[in-house]
Amino acid sequence: MQASIRSVLHRYGVALQYADFRWIWLGSVGGQSAYWALIVARGIYVDNETGSAAQVGIVTFVAMAPRFILPPLAGYLADRFDRRAVLSTAYSFQLSHAVVLTALALTGLLEVWHVVVLALLNGSFRTFQMTATQTLIPNVVPREHWLNAIAMNQVSQQGSRLFGPGLIAPALLLFDVSIAFLVSTTFYMVGIAAILSVRTRSTGELTRGSRIGASLWAAMSYAWSDAQLRALFILLALHCSMSMSFESMLPILARDVLGDVKASAYLMMGVGAGALVGVIGIAGLRSASSRGRLLLIMGAVSGASMLLLAVSGSATLALLGTAAMGGSQAAFMAIGGAMVQSLAPDGMRGRISGLNQINIGGTMALMNLVNGFAADRFGAANVLLVLGLGFTVVVLASLAVGTVRGIYRGAIDVPARAAA
Repeated sequence: MQASIRSVLHRYGVALQYADFRWIWLGSVGGQSAYWALIVARGIYVDNETGSAAQVGIVTFVAMAPRFILPPLAGYLADRFDRRAVLSTAYSFQLSHAVVLTALALTGLLEVWHVVVLALLNGSFRTFQMTATQTLIPNVVPREHWLNAIAMNQVSQQGSRLFGPGLIAPALLLFDVSIAFLVSTTFYMVGIAAILSVRTRSTGELTRGSRIGASLWAAMSYAWSDAQLRALFILLALHCSMSMSFESMLPILARDVLGDVKASAYLMMGVGAGALVGVIGIAGLRSASSRGRLLLIMGAVSGASMLLLAVSGSATLALLGTAAMGGSQAAFMAIGGAMVQSLAPDGMRGRISGLNQINIGGTMALMNLVNGFAADRFGAANVLLVLGLGFTVVVLASLAVGTVRGIYRGAIDVPARAAA
């Protein structure tokens, strides 16, 4: 029995045997839990103050908008300087922003414009955090365990949608949103303490005097010239813009369907619970063909699960819908992210990861803004219905593209430069 348990733990958590990865993983748990707790808490605060889905959409947008602009710069820094130093600096600024937000809330001085400005800073610092994390992970885990490591990082990132909102839920029920902000601050403290324990030092191929414009252009040219990287970038961008841009609609859906805007915390927990199961499930994958097939299946489920949430008329169906969305979306992104990392040379992995962050976060930021306004006009359920149907069509249409069909078969051709 014990041998079986050890075998399962080794298969699904093999990357955790490396000490530096454990510290990175724990830091990500803290930082990501804080972020998703703040997404919910800020949304509730703004909705209570304004009663507007559009305003909730704006504050969610500004928290994600930096991932439209800053990822290339974050990638440049991760290839030019010590990646652990870039990561720990990002966590330090995250903690500082949370301290200011909490202090304003506890003293009763917090206003909506404060929340907007601090959300912008939060999103900016998180961009550097996520890019540096993705760039550093392949330096602390052997190549054969990259998918497991990336999946386990997704466990921290996506599962934190469960842990973060779940841990602030008692504060929201028993106290008020200011205590939820305080809990988020403690998450960031855990994160920075863990990252400071990482021992690995690594940089990319850039040296002193490297010009940022030329180096970013080199990475963009490389990513566009590689057919598989180009196809993955487009597929991930469509997935994030259509399937994963729902956060600004959750408070409105909770208010309209469940009768209480605070229930958006439970809907986000449903997303997190599903995501946790999804990424743990794919962490044990070993076969390249299985990864490709699962990418296709999870893409289809990601679109279909939005339809379930859209037509849900009860808390039970709504939670089932969010759980299905979380599981399929997290698995899709983990597999796609591992494929991108496999195709990226280490010397420019920071910049390529940064470009991919624009795909992931930038499109999510823009669509959260659009969806917030659309939910006010057409209703959150109707917007979810259109987006779910749209991405289902995208998945079906992708089968007609030869390069994408090859990706679904697991035929990832790692160039010699990326394999080095």
